[in-house]
Amino acid sequence: MRKIVKYLLSLIIAIIIVMLIQAFLIIGAVVPNNEMSPALKQGDRILISKVQNTFNRIHNGDIVMYKQKGNTYFGRVIGLPGQSVEFKDSRLYRDDQMVKENYRVQAQIKNLALRNVKHSEGDIVPPKQYFILNDNRADSNDSRTFGTIQQKDIVGNVVLRYYPWKKFGISFNE
Repeated sequence: MRKIVKYLLSLIIAIIIVMLIQAFLIIGAVVPNNEMSPALKQGDRILISKVQNTFNRIHNGDIVMYKQKGNTYFGRVIGLPGQSVEFKDSRLYRDDQMVKENYRVQAQIKNLALRNVKHSEGDIVPPKQYFILNDNRADSNDSRTFGTIQQKDIVGNVVLRYYPWKKFGISFNE
């Protein structure tokens, strides 16, 4: 009887530790579509770190998981709070400086100004909000549809792809 109680106690403690890790540190996810293709493809298994968002450590170029209207999406951070973002002639300009995107994108955005994005009041990303786009730019389920994304809606950063095995890694700048 003591052994059973000892094993049950160990099992309960292990379950509590796993729940705490998932609540505060890291979660697993499956990419539901090809919005982030070619960096992430439908069916990829990934790990999401909640730590960067908790401590305001999100950077331009990071791939994040976020929630909008009850659904989960993945996108790449293009603009941080306080930055201006614009596309002119299919080139990204951040704070009026041309930026080379160090990742492959499918379908370019010809022209886009932040002031023309839903709920935007100017050319600057508001505090505690992010401008997020898909790498597959033909699919506009991103800031072009939802407006800038609130920090509280960002679940975390994609930090690891563990399946498919041949794509195992931490780099998403394909």
